[in-house]
Amino acid sequence: VPNPTNDSTYYLFSIGVTGSNFGLMYSVIDMRLNGGLGAVSVKNLQLQSFAMVDGISAVKHGNGRDWWLVFRKSDFPTFTSNNDFYSYLITPNGIQNFSVQSIGEQNRTNLGNIKFSSHGDKMIFCSVQDVVELFDFNRCTGMLSNPITIEEDPGTTPSILTWSCEFSPDASKLYVTASPSSTVLFQYNLNAPNITSSKQ
Repeated sequence: VPNPTNDSTYYLFSIGVTGSNFGLMYSVIDMRLNGGLGAVSVKNLQLQSFAMVDGISAVKHGNGRDWWLVFRKSDFPTFTSNNDFYSYLITPNGIQNFSVQSIGEQNRTNLGNIKFSSHGDKMIFCSVQDVVELFDFNRCTGMLSNPITIEEDPGTTPSILTWSCEFSPDASKLYVTASPSSTVLFQYNLNAPNITSSKQ
């Protein structure tokens, strides 16, 4: 994520989801170092230490300068469910305004994905427990709204192992991969009256 006040430095965010290496960390990359090739100037500073879903995403703020960072909590290793989304706002004052919003379907895994549409006004969450859920996203407030469950957690195993998701460039289609026995690709029409029924 570019530093809003310095076009030569970037934040690199990462999450630990296994063993005892839980939490959200960030490093700072300075492209002025190492003869202009760049180098890490700050490494692995911890912002949070709880277990998280291994999907994280950033989208530009409505003001065209700042950024939102969005991620989810995981109740690993008990896998009790929650519907909590977490966010940080990245501004010229740094990484700030940590907040939580409880919305949408319950999630009971640490394997998932978060993606934003090209305009940043839509967000998709998918998990290995087959949840596929669409949200509206307000780029000015950082708030999610209008959750639409496209696929729900069947509550039993085996699931089809929904693994990743992506919007088409115009956000009219959604693509989701799954790996029940071999990798398959599903397409959904996000403009259809019933998105689930549009699955191909």
